[in-house]
Amino acid sequence: MKLAIIGASQGQLPICIKAKEMGIETHCFAWSKNAVCKDVVDFFYPISILEKEKIAEKCKELAVDGVVSNASELTAEISAFVAEKLRLNGTPSRVLEQLHDKHFVRQLSENVETLSKPRFYKYEGEDLNIYPCVVKPCEGSAKAGVTFVEKPSDFQKAIKYAQESSDGEILVEEFIEGKELSIESISYKGKHHVIQITDKDSSSAPHFVELGHHQPADLPVSMREKIKKMIPQLLSVIGYNDGASHIEVKYNGDKLYLIEVNLRGGGDEISNKLVQMSSGIDYLRCMIEVALNTFEQPKHISAPAYAGIYYLCKQTENLLPFFEQAKNKEWFVEGEVFSKKLKESHSNYERDGYLIYKSNHKINTLLILM
Repeated sequence: MKLAIIGASQGQLPICIKAKEMGIETHCFAWSKNAVCKDVVDFFYPISILEKEKIAEKCKELAVDGVVSNASELTAEISAFVAEKLRLNGTPSRVLEQLHDKHFVRQLSENVETLSKPRFYKYEGEDLNIYPCVVKPCEGSAKAGVTFVEKPSDFQKAIKYAQESSDGEILVEEFIEGKELSIESISYKGKHHVIQITDKDSSSAPHFVELGHHQPADLPVSMREKIKKMIPQLLSVIGYNDGASHIEVKYNGDKLYLIEVNLRGGGDEISNKLVQMSSGIDYLRCMIEVALNTFEQPKHISAPAYAGIYYLCKQTENLLPFFEQAKNKEWFVEGEVFSKKLKESHSNYERDGYLIYKSNHKINTLLILM
């Protein structure tokens, strides 16, 4: 079989390797600069992923059997467009495109009975006096442009910060106290399977940068069941049929709130590494099989492991000794310190190191994350 892979960055490398392991002929499309996948795949085409019509034309000529990407909204949209153009398995591209607007997503989620509804509005020059609140671009990812606002005197500063991160509109939503999670799922022919639930470590206000992820999440059974009920409802309302998803939520008591919808596998090595380590389910294989229309529902292993990732930055500087000692531990999988001159992180793109672990328990540093 022939598989088209959209993008050749570091985030796409694991899915390229997985496809090769599966014996699939791989055809990768991306700008040639920094294309780390081009020496891994069978065929590489130096076509910018923005030239989607040209990619679709080449894929038609090649008679590919599926189109896939991972961990990127942009490549997910291009994959959906090309698959739709060639009448291959996938979700219509308009479904992914409409999720650019977080305000629209908020409106859609009001039709999901298992979700509690925070107050929100699209900023049109007027402060509607919802405090505390979170101000964010309607389009964007990786926490870029996000600010917690506690009082009116800080509101315009947050609006300006969001506008600097995006050319689009601004969403203002009620701040919800609670524990933040992400849900990693796979969808096929409109049936949705929750693969894993991830605990999230985040920095404090104002930007809530992600500092770590841990699987499986430590949850009350009742909330776990509520999440498993909510995900199919939400994805069905959105119109998502096929592919991976990474849904971010908060819960407080028995209430569950939607934070973000991402119709692709989770970044930060969640989909590329953590899910398989913690659940035993080969998540990347699932994505490829959905694209090729050969998917079969996966089964969880009976004794799941714990897996997680910690990130190093100024907010986690007290973890530096932990990072330096970890390589000698039996639970250490991989890690690197890029610089000991730690910088303040304002988005998920700004980190100075990482550490991945796998164990029979969560590796807790016993240190407070700022």
